[in-house]
Amino acid sequence: MAAERDAAPKRIISARVCAAVASALAAGGLRATTATTTATATSSRFARAAWTPARGRRATMDKFITVTKRPTTSRASAGDDGAERDAKRATTSKDVFYGVDDSLLIHDDARCAPSAKIAGFDLDETVQKTKSGRKAFMAKADDFVLLNAHVTRVMKKLNEDGYKICIFSNQGSVKGALDGAKARDIKLRLANLTRELDVPFQAFCATQSNKPGKENDPHEYRKGGIGMWTRMVRVHNGDVVPDLERCFFVGDAAGRASDHGVGDKEFAEGVGIKFFVPEDIFCEGENW
Repeated sequence: MAAERDAAPKRIISARVCAAVASALAAGGLRATTATTTATATSSRFARAAWTPARGRRATMDKFITVTKRPTTSRASAGDDGAERDAKRATTSKDVFYGVDDSLLIHDDARCAPSAKIAGFDLDETVQKTKSGRKAFMAKADDFVLLNAHVTRVMKKLNEDGYKICIFSNQGSVKGALDGAKARDIKLRLANLTRELDVPFQAFCATQSNKPGKENDPHEYRKGGIGMWTRMVRVHNGDVVPDLERCFFVGDAAGRASDHGVGDKEFAEGVGIKFFVPEDIFCEGENW
């Protein structure tokens, strides 16, 4: 009986040791499998490299560690949702987005030079339209395409002729949430548009409106007010005063029977510049 009591602890210890060894081997096997998969995915060049005694095991392992090193992920990118990550990928270092007065979202581009000649454009149904036919405020950023095949040609010619291109757009669905989901959609649209046109531009998006008893847009950024133009001249044109005779604005809200309003025409009239509808500008044969 005494011999059996002496043997019992040894059996327990042996079982624990065996379990620990088995666990370590299993974990080691998992790590080896993971490392092998990662090495294969991240460096086919390493997979093709033959091991030779001259290179030695240490050199081979150093190279393995280097090519399979896990990339660093910032906390900011890890916490962003899909739309914000897309916006960051689409945005170049030249693009800057920021909000002012809780009612204006601005896209700036360091390549935009101050100019006395301003070519102004509305955004929705003027420069862009939706593929789906949805109203712009209901659509996601990837639903937008250029209005027609002439947009890029006209924009590039205007840029070559010394015009600074400015977009002035009402985007009331954003409201005061200049860092919210709707604002991120607008930022992504404008970043995509920068890449698609390959032409620098500034964009001013009015996000609020005044209502009886609620003055959410005290600077009258929303068209037909001219607050966006005033802000552009005062802050974003390098002290160059626009020559109104050589400036114009293009928009689809012209007060026609089929139009959703007259705000674009009122904006141009308020500023004192020429007004065109999109089909006047983005059409065949215009020599811009």
